Amino acid sequence: MAIRYYWGKPKDVIRWYLRGTLYLSAQSRQSYIKKTGADSGNLPRLLKLLNNLDELFDSVDTDSIALLCLRYVELLSIAETTKRTGLSAYQITAKTGNVMKKAKEIISKA
Repeated sequence: MAIRYYWGKPKDVIRWYLRGTLYLSAQSRQSYIKKTGADSGNLPRLLKLLNNLDELFDSVDTDSIALLCLRYVELLSIAETTKRTGLSAYQITAKTGNVMKKAKEIISKA
């Protein structure tokens, strides 16, 4: 399969972007907790999602992940994303929302 996206395979791009973002956030939170003795807050949720990114990406289609790359890696607005993809704002919101919902389901699993 040829790579359709100039920045590489969407699964790899967004997976590494999220892994880096979640890791930095978790490290920052752990450092804060160690220094101040604060409660863990959302740290367990961050770590759980970080450990289960493969489960998330194995259940999401490539085009939805490509939309996540456009919206959150390239930081495009919905209007700019509609111009690039030809999808409606509703379609973009629905596809990215479905991925976020799956992420929340993974976090909430006991």
